[in-house]
Amino acid sequence: MLFHLAAASPFWIAPNFVLRGVHLLFAVIIGVLLFPSKSRLFPRWVDAALMFVGVICIGYAVVNHQAIAIRPPWTLEATPFELFVALGTIGVVLEVTRRSLGMTITGLCIAFIIYAFVGPYLRFVDWLRPLAHRGVGINEFVDQMYFSFEGIFGTALGVSAEYIFLFVMFGAILQVAGGGDFFINLTRAATGASRGGPAKMAVVASGLMGMMSGSSVANVATTGSLTIPMMKKLGYPARFAGAVEAIASTGGQITPPIMGAAAFLMAAILGRDYLEVASAALVPALLFFAALLIAVHMMALKSALRSLDAAERGSTWRTLKAGWTFLIPVIVIIGMMMSGYTASFSAFFGVLTTLAVPFLRKATFVSAPRLIAGIRLGVEGAVVVAAACASAGIIVGIVQISGLGFRFSALVTDIAGNNLDLALVLAMLASFIFGMGMPTTPAYIVQATLVAPVLIKLGADPMAAHLFVFFYAVLGQITPPLAVAAYAAAPIAEETPSRVGWSAFALGIPVYIIPFLFVANPELLNPEFTLQFVGTILRSFLAISALSIMMVGWFMGMRLNLIGRGALLVVAAMMIHPGLITSLAGVGVFVALGLAQWQFARTRPAAAEGET
Repeated sequence: MLFHLAAASPFWIAPNFVLRGVHLLFAVIIGVLLFPSKSRLFPRWVDAALMFVGVICIGYAVVNHQAIAIRPPWTLEATPFELFVALGTIGVVLEVTRRSLGMTITGLCIAFIIYAFVGPYLRFVDWLRPLAHRGVGINEFVDQMYFSFEGIFGTALGVSAEYIFLFVMFGAILQVAGGGDFFINLTRAATGASRGGPAKMAVVASGLMGMMSGSSVANVATTGSLTIPMMKKLGYPARFAGAVEAIASTGGQITPPIMGAAAFLMAAILGRDYLEVASAALVPALLFFAALLIAVHMMALKSALRSLDAAERGSTWRTLKAGWTFLIPVIVIIGMMMSGYTASFSAFFGVLTTLAVPFLRKATFVSAPRLIAGIRLGVEGAVVVAAACASAGIIVGIVQISGLGFRFSALVTDIAGNNLDLALVLAMLASFIFGMGMPTTPAYIVQATLVAPVLIKLGADPMAAHLFVFFYAVLGQITPPLAVAAYAAAPIAEETPSRVGWSAFALGIPVYIIPFLFVANPELLNPEFTLQFVGTILRSFLAISALSIMMVGWFMGMRLNLIGRGALLVVAAMMIHPGLITSLAGVGVFVALGLAQWQFARTRPAAAEGET
């Protein structure tokens, strides 16, 4: 932590290879200690050998950073020792990734490495011929992977070292110091008086916590242990309670001002300021949580649930008074970024403020061991992100030297023609395939390399294209068959993973159309209070509301039949693209359905009352 604080401070500017190399070296050493070998024969020797190879291979880049920086690309034949340090670094990174993240991303990296060398032979297989390339030599391969900023030491690892580590540390320390409990208690007090309050609390609190942690699974494990039992106690079905927590925790990664790690990567890839990315994501994030809150409220009405008692929910004012100091670090970071300071510089002061806040008041004082536990938690989270970013750099490097990005773009363009809507559907499916079972950060990197350029080529705004794949990288956490956030919620809900996973997917259907909305309506990413923007907001809100009501199946005091659900689906479809006639028609269908449901509820009060 001290190294990264020094690098982010105004007193030292670390060369890129030094910053990224030391960051990766720490990640390898700590990763091996956190995830020791499970080998039955000499596990300690295996771990010691892995760390030794990491120190030699990665340390070579740090020590020789000046020579590597001026090394001509692809013009030198690598010496045997250079081959060793390059291939050794790849091996160490893949092994640490396997231990910390499993075989999904590791297997994908291995598949891409194989593709780099066997690509020329794919032309002999008819259905693989479009993916064939000229081939990659060993010297070109190691130069790209190790001796450039287009491989392991590329943009992804750079963002991890410059921004992500400090923001992960910020969230971890704030959570351990008591900030997590403060936000949960504040949300419970604010939402507990409404029907189905614990579910609404789960939505808001998980969004706030996910914003700090950047991990949907970690967020489910922390806030879910409180919110899921409360929802079940109030009367929500177990699978619904787990699904709400999974979706809300996932949404924290798209919640400004402190979004998940992938948002910093997006800013770097687009060459934009991070604040621009956060501003662009603001309205989509609000639509995300609005859709979930509407679904939760409708389920509360459908199940005739009560609100929390006054003693259970507590006082908003007393809660705020007891822990207002936890807002200081958040205000510091937001204020500095809005004042034009870089994300890393803002995070530097944010971390320092977070370390100081617990000692400002006696009520929030924490012991040194607890603070150290927060630092340890932050380091553990940062190690996993660093391993993912380094592995993703392997994929990005191979995509570039093999030309796979151009081939994939041509393939999607041929299928979709010039139809952007069809290309968006294909891009959504590709995003789920490429990101299946992967954490958000590497999933976004792969999709930003392969999928986003296709959308930009077909006319999508670059920010909209990258936010599109970013959203689906996030939503991959609740998309079966590998809905990891939902599976993390299942044991807390005491329900089967498959039932929670499919419930989360169904409940999240309204959220899946939000990327289509902001690609078709780019003004959602550039909020300006014009008449067009207000109209677009209203259309978008009606679209997600219609889908949320459709999925719950309850409207105006009565259960919806298939015809009513179909009508709401039509309403949502009519709201995606701008158009006065389609918008008015959609509003007309929605109002007519509401009036019909209301009339049926009045004429059949006995049937409507208590329906579940």
